[in-house]
Amino acid sequence: MNTGFGSHSTSGHLLSAMIKQLALKENKVHVIQSNQNRNPVILPQKLIDLGVTTDGISTETPNKNNLLGRYFGAVKFYWNCRHVLKEHRDADAVFLQSTNVAGIAVWLVRKYIKKAIVTFNVQDVFPYNAVFSGKLKKNSLVFKVLAAVQRYAYKHADHIITISEDMKETLVADGTDASKIEVIYNWSYQDELYENVDLTSVSHMFSKDFFNVVYAGNIGVMQNVDILIEAAKLMKGENKIWFHIIGIGVHKEKLEARAKEYGITNISFWPMQPPELAPAIYSAADVNVIPLVKDVYRTALPSKTATCLACQKPIIFAIGKGSRFGQKIAKEAECQIVEADDPEELVEAIRKVQSGGTANKEGEFFLNYCGITENSRKYAEIIGKIVK
Repeated sequence: MNTGFGSHSTSGHLLSAMIKQLALKENKVHVIQSNQNRNPVILPQKLIDLGVTTDGISTETPNKNNLLGRYFGAVKFYWNCRHVLKEHRDADAVFLQSTNVAGIAVWLVRKYIKKAIVTFNVQDVFPYNAVFSGKLKKNSLVFKVLAAVQRYAYKHADHIITISEDMKETLVADGTDASKIEVIYNWSYQDELYENVDLTSVSHMFSKDFFNVVYAGNIGVMQNVDILIEAAKLMKGENKIWFHIIGIGVHKEKLEARAKEYGITNISFWPMQPPELAPAIYSAADVNVIPLVKDVYRTALPSKTATCLACQKPIIFAIGKGSRFGQKIAKEAECQIVEADDPEELVEAIRKVQSGGTANKEGEFFLNYCGITENSRKYAEIIGKIVK
């Protein structure tokens, strides 16, 4: 794990559930995790009770705005894992959490744990995500080097698990063997739908007098929260609509300034809320909006998707109509899919939801594809799967 259980992470519950399934199958599981700023090494009690052990590798908190700094920090983390890999040279299988330096990680595992079956989890397709977000040019030398490192991992891993059909297509187009790739959607914190959620904790944020349009999450270069500001500008005369932007990120101040410049009065900006309030926030919304920068759907799928679905409130995905995941969820859950860069389409979708012109099948999609027990069990089965 290039993250640690002692720090906030959107993947913590995913990793914990998968490790639990491995341990329940009577495997001996050892976790190598990042230990930022030399905090005490933490392992969830339920994993300790199952006999899971851990090592923490000291790392510094990365600067999210420094792409190369984060990259070399990740290289240093895996390099410092060498002594633990040597201690576990007889391991039968190794699972690698999604990382931008996957080639380095796979090379070290192959060097020190020669017989292991290696499974690599791709939560986002680097460095293509950096290209679509404007951080890198595809024809640049830096991109070519970073892509070559990732391709080494795709070639030398035995199994690859990714989280959407779009991401699998991107990997295959980049030269990865399709037969070794499995698509398993991320899950939420429970198997059950969120029903009759207590909204007391967020009652100060949402008024029943308005139709509440909600975005909650990171406000960075990948999320394209800008489209909500542009939609709010188009709807600023509609007094019954209220926009909520909840979260933190490098673009938040810019968006606040733009909303003020536009004279938008039916919008609120809120600080990032504790993760445990996510079900209440998504349940309090009349519609949740999940936006991405144009074409980023090819490389990522927001981690909050499963929890939003479980809350059974309408969702608008502003990710692009070319998305295979988008087409699937539009067909089966009847969610609204709009282009990532078209605020007028977003406004039209909001009005359609407000008028009651959409079905409410989000919960059904969640139950069919996003169960924590079933999907984490699939991970465990793949990790231990014999290589033909």
